[in-house]
Amino acid sequence: MKVQQATKRETLHIAMGVLCFSAVMNLVFALLGRWEPPVLWGSLLGGGFAILNFFALGLTVQRMAADPNEKRGKMTMQLSYTLRMLFTVFVVVLAIKLPGVNWIPTVLSLFFPRLTILSMQLLGMYKPASKENEKGGDDPV
Repeated sequence: MKVQQATKRETLHIAMGVLCFSAVMNLVFALLGRWEPPVLWGSLLGGGFAILNFFALGLTVQRMAADPNEKRGKMTMQLSYTLRMLFTVFVVVLAIKLPGVNWIPTVLSLFFPRLTILSMQLLGMYKPASKENEKGGDDPV
């Protein structure tokens, strides 16, 4: 399966946002006098997984949209969601168990894709489609 341009573009947006939020988080840890290398490893683990998780979601949506069988597409989406959530739990448990990783930045980094999307909406980078365009009607001349 070829990765669509939209999936690549949106994953890049999320990656940039996660990187920015991770830098801010590490800076906050430093300002609080709590920064240590495990904080960096935790943010890398959580941020890396968050980006991978978003990319997997994009691929699933892409695959689902290409499948003419709606029921099979819905089952694919549900399976993908379940597997991605199980891997998320695994990453959190891994961060808690590994001695050289701080689990707090790992968990916080998992929220960065959502914060990135919210930030992009607030900055006007994403605009909701107008009602006329959603219905497929023609614009008045």
